[in-house]
Amino acid sequence: MYNKTSATLMLQTIMVLMEKQNSTDVTHFPSNFYDDADLERCYRPYGCFSKAYPWTENRPDNYFPVPPETLGVRYAAFTRRNRKIPLLLQAHDTEKIRNANIDPSGPFYLISHGFLEGGHKIWIQNMADALLNLEGNEGATIFVVDWRKGSQPPYGQAVANIRLVGSMTAHLIHNLFDVLGLPNLDNFHFIGHSLGAHLAGYCGHALQKKFNLKLGRITGLDPAAPYFSNTVSLVRLDRSDAKYVDVIHSNAMPLYFSGFGISESIGHVDFYPNGGSTQPGCKNDGSQRQIGNNDMYINVLKFVSCNHERSYELFTESIAPTCPFMAVQCESYEAFLAGNCTTCDSKHYCIPMGYHSYNIYKRLQAAGLLDTNTHISLYSMTGDSKPFCMVHYKITLKVSNSTESRIHGPEVGRISIILVDRNNSKSDHKFIDNDQKYYKPGDQETRMVPFKDTGLPPLSVIVEWKYETNLFNPITWRLLKSPSIYIEYLKISSIEYNTDITVCPKLRKPVVANLPTVMKTKYCGFKK
Repeated sequence: MYNKTSATLMLQTIMVLMEKQNSTDVTHFPSNFYDDADLERCYRPYGCFSKAYPWTENRPDNYFPVPPETLGVRYAAFTRRNRKIPLLLQAHDTEKIRNANIDPSGPFYLISHGFLEGGHKIWIQNMADALLNLEGNEGATIFVVDWRKGSQPPYGQAVANIRLVGSMTAHLIHNLFDVLGLPNLDNFHFIGHSLGAHLAGYCGHALQKKFNLKLGRITGLDPAAPYFSNTVSLVRLDRSDAKYVDVIHSNAMPLYFSGFGISESIGHVDFYPNGGSTQPGCKNDGSQRQIGNNDMYINVLKFVSCNHERSYELFTESIAPTCPFMAVQCESYEAFLAGNCTTCDSKHYCIPMGYHSYNIYKRLQAAGLLDTNTHISLYSMTGDSKPFCMVHYKITLKVSNSTESRIHGPEVGRISIILVDRNNSKSDHKFIDNDQKYYKPGDQETRMVPFKDTGLPPLSVIVEWKYETNLFNPITWRLLKSPSIYIEYLKISSIEYNTDITVCPKLRKPVVANLPTVMKTKYCGFKK
């Protein structure tokens, strides 16, 4: 039976493995450092930190944050003028801020890492570069929140430390606000991964409580679940922490299934790419197993971290995407896959996942369709490698119920399709179903299928029938007839291009196994 103790053991075991990859030293504290009966500890000017409820809720252990001087938090400031060598700030470096020649027009971005990481990580550099390269961001300043000394094991201590780091970061932002003479914090965007997402929430809360200021935006990238799931909003990132809070869930599974991300909808907008739990290309199929201990460690590490890390890869790509990166509001991921949410309307809002989501959200607000209390969960599908962005098509397949089809009988196999646009550019090939399916005359099925974007909607479709004989299934035996399927039509509906086409086989001929068949709209008018 799963319980808090087994969850903690699993977490600590995985975290110890992950610790080996980190290049920084673990900070060790005196054994009696936390041996006191206090329920509150204060660090001026950052505030007091309690160990009473709700900080005890769903937490097997509980710590105070370590002192600010032990944390050694640094803020590395980057602009287009200094991409490689940052200006290093601390929370109260007002004189440095005054002399730093920071453009007050902004925008301002803060990026925070999570557990066992630091501000030096390559994903942070890639994200910062993408933000600086964005058109219109000539005056942008990026602050990397580097709290690596506080992100070390035990996990519970790192969880406590982000409360203080969040408050310290709030003081830094307030100093920027004062020194630069800013009217508000609408131009501030805090991006945090895992524990860093909740750190951003603490920063947003502290700004409101201490300085009566509200961050413009917080983006939570797979916010950490352990010690944060099923807690009150004060303990975790919440949509009250900024004017706009968007969340990308990429590893929302129980801890005992190697899930690190929170599953709850905690933002104004919550994105669940590929359902939000596991990501394409991250499956551990065992094919990479090696005998050496180090290789085994690397494989375990890849398995437990790939899904969790995908959130920041998706967000970085969304800054300058190769396609619309559209996500659709739906009742569930299963309903989305079944093609129940394919129209962008008042029942199913369509919002691009990631960086550009706020622009569409504000338009919906301006039109009176949303307010600040409205929550939206959206779903999408992505690829298994970069670029991850895909376009979505609702595919409706109708198996012919003609005399020829009934005489031929049912078939077991898979249908593969390739979309072809007016420039004869071809998409990647995709199966309508991942597993073999039993098709009988008159059947109809609908599925949502993602494709690499060619830049234009399709005009025709190349269809293949993938047939596999199973010795133990007589239905798959084709001794006298060619393995084939009679398809009456395919209807292809695009979310991104808002187009519909229906294509049919020429002369109602069957699709023969392993023989590509071109289907076009003009073939649908044929009558025998």
